[in-house]
This record gives sequence, structure tokens and C-alpha cells, in this order.
Amino acid sequence: MRAEMWFFVAFISIFYAVGFGLLGYSVVCLKRSTEAAAWPTVPGKLTHCDLNCDHDTDGDTFAVQVRYEYAVAGRDLSNDVLAFGYSPSSGKSVHQEIFDRLSSASSVEVRYNPDDPGTSVLSYGVHRSIQFFLAFAITWLLFVIGFTILWWVSSQSDDVLLRNLGTH
Repeated sequence: MRAEMWFFVAFISIFYAVGFGLLGYSVVCLKRSTEAAAWPTVPGKLTHCDLNCDHDTDGDTFAVQVRYEYAVAGRDLSNDVLAFGYSPSSGKSVHQEIFDRLSSASSVEVRYNPDDPGTSVLSYGVHRSIQFFLAFAITWLLFVIGFTILWWVSSQSDDVLLRNLGTH
């Protein structure tokens, strides 16, 4: 293999690793979040609920941060996971609705893993954060695949053009 090919393979591998890492994270979140739908529930109490806003040069991102307590089989437990895969975003209204609903609730329904009661969530399903990560990972990988194909095509010699040149 030529040196430029080795360089390209090493360079593009980083982008494939990021893409497959994001895709793997998304699939794991999707799996866990859909499994949580079948988990048993217990009443819980919110001990902390806040709508956080992080400011940076790219703009503001919002996320609801929670802490809740619950009991399973006489064991007192607490957790801070709203939903598997839930992540901050720039859409304040979505997070504001979640915050408003939780902050006005007198109690919450906690879904817990029956095999590990310390693992719990307040919501489940294929929510927007999971959809976004899946779409982003797929788009990223399609772009990297397209870039790889373009590089491969541009690195080939043009035998057809040379073979079909009518020279004397």
C-alpha cells in the first residue's frame, strides 16, 4: 500500500470510529429505553428538579436535571436518570414542558430494572434525543462512506479515457 493510502486509512478510521461509536450509543439507549417500558413501577418523590441552561459560543442548551427517591423491597434508593439517552438541546420549549410537568407533580412514577433496582428512569420510549442521535450517527456514517468513495474514485487512474484516446 502506498504511503498516502496508509495516511488516508488512518485518517478516515477516526471518523468511522466516531460514527460507529455514536451509532452504538444510540442503539444501546434505544434498547434500554424500550426495555424500561416493561419494568415494574413504584411511587417516587422528586428531591431535585431544575431546568439548566448552559451558555457557550454555539448558543444555549437546555436540560432538565432531576433527583428522585424510591423504595423497592424495603430498600431506599435514589437516582438522577430522567430517561435513557436524554440529552440537552437548544430547544428550550421541550425541556420547559418536561420541567413544568415534573415540578408541579406531587409524586412521580419510577420504573426500575427488576434485576437491578438501582437502575431506574422516570420516562421511556423512543424520544427525541434518541431519534436525534440515531439520525446524526447515520448521517455522519453516510457522509464518511461518501467521502471514502470519492477519495477512492479520485485515487484511481483513468484507464478508460487513456484507452479510448484516438491518437496516431
